[in-house]
Amino acid sequence: MKLSRVLSIAKKNFRSLRHDRRTFAFIFIVPFIMMLVFGYAFGGEVKNIKVFIVNLDEGTPAGSLSWEIIDELNTSETFDIVKIYSSKDAALDPLNLSLQKVRDAEIWGAIEFGKNFTNESMRNFFLLAHSQTIIPVNITLHLDGTNPNVAQAVTATVAGALQDLMKEKYGMSQPVSISTDMVYGKDTKFIDFFAPGIMGLAGMLITFMLTIVTFVRERSTHTLERLMTTPATEGEIVTGYAISFGILALAQSSVILVTGVLLFNIQIEGSFLIALLVIFLLGVGSMGMGLLLSSIAKNELQAVQFVPLVFIPSILLAGIFWPLEAVPEFLRPISYFIPLTYAVDGARSVMIRGWGVEQIWVQLSVLAIFAIIMLILSTLMLKRRS
Repeated sequence: MKLSRVLSIAKKNFRSLRHDRRTFAFIFIVPFIMMLVFGYAFGGEVKNIKVFIVNLDEGTPAGSLSWEIIDELNTSETFDIVKIYSSKDAALDPLNLSLQKVRDAEIWGAIEFGKNFTNESMRNFFLLAHSQTIIPVNITLHLDGTNPNVAQAVTATVAGALQDLMKEKYGMSQPVSISTDMVYGKDTKFIDFFAPGIMGLAGMLITFMLTIVTFVRERSTHTLERLMTTPATEGEIVTGYAISFGILALAQSSVILVTGVLLFNIQIEGSFLIALLVIFLLGVGSMGMGLLLSSIAKNELQAVQFVPLVFIPSILLAGIFWPLEAVPEFLRPISYFIPLTYAVDGARSVMIRGWGVEQIWVQLSVLAIFAIIMLILSTLMLKRRS
């Protein structure tokens, strides 16, 4: 082995990097983006959870225990309290109104204080002071348990606020208990929350990577040029690729679902086919995006460089591993421009909530529009090259 040849090869590699500015930028920019996004998004605390409070307590508003607890909850960053009902709103049936909001997934939960909450709590204070047995008064949490992290955060925050109030103001253990009523996801495990996200991620990953690498290779080997000389139109070529890669995305998702059901007993409350439709639309759109980006890359190495730029934000900001409420507010708007966000939300709603097309039409519409736009732009790109 000659050192001179080794150094010459090394020098050649550095020279090629200097001329390939895209690869040179990739080496330094992508690690920076990874660190930036991971640092802000990974494992953040769940905040701004939308909830209603239904306070039917008929104790004196100025001095009732329920309002003191609500004041504590108002100071927490965990909650975004959208609406507070009081006993004056009883004629509106506020509990059913709140539960409907939970069923429609407009809020994550409703915190309910019963009619005699303060009176029964005061009775327990008296019994505790005389060392007598008490029957704890309930605060009922009506929760959407689709996301275990959110449900746990709601329960822990209410329990913490209650404990702090009892200890600081009354100097005793709490005479109140907390019960939960899961509107969705009663027995949801983390794998149930996780599996729909992995389905979407796999569908997007496979179709995007296969498309971008395949088209660059076919262009470099002049296969694409030969295909363009056939009677097939650009739209037919793009559609053919969309169908094939979409089917691959469905196959990947099916493997994930079957594995999850057989090995981890994951929940599938809704239609298996609707969940796959969500992934198919994401796969078609990802194929179109891969085709567009492949037109920029000159070789397969440059094509692969687009993968982390697309997938790092998608993985971290689409709600796969943790709820969007755990993402910092200044990054959260980006999530709504990521197609994977809608695929994960749609598949999760079908599999855990048991929703149908009529409930996830927004997610399906966004994914369909994304797919159509990508296919149209891909077709125009091919026509420009022909």
